[in-house]
Amino acid sequence: MTDLTQTDIHNTLEEDTLDPFLTKKSLPNKKQVRLLFPYAERQDAKKFGAKWNSVNKTWYYPSVDGSLPEDLMQYKCHAIHIEYDDKEFWKQKLKSMKWDAINKYWVVNNIDYQTFLKV
Repeated sequence: MTDLTQTDIHNTLEEDTLDPFLTKKSLPNKKQVRLLFPYAERQDAKKFGAKWNSVNKTWYYPSVDGSLPEDLMQYKCHAIHIEYDDKEFWKQKLKSMKWDAINKYWVVNNIDYQTFLKV
């Protein structure tokens, strides 16, 4: 049986806290702020930190507190309620409008959301 000294215990604990798996668990959870932008603008969005979620097939920004960089603010995704009979009218006014099949509602980016609120 080996006797551990105080130094050995300290070194063991220090190694455990430096373990990447343990370190990752101790970091605050990041929120995925959903983004919506044209496919052609994806490279610009990536430069500002946008990431692709391959499971949900959506773009997002990883944020600790839910905030976005100013450059991505225009792409922030908003849910809107539109009646089925009115969808064609709104599709022409809101170019970013897409159906979210998982959550079952329409989404638009921040630019179109401001237009939606004004009408």
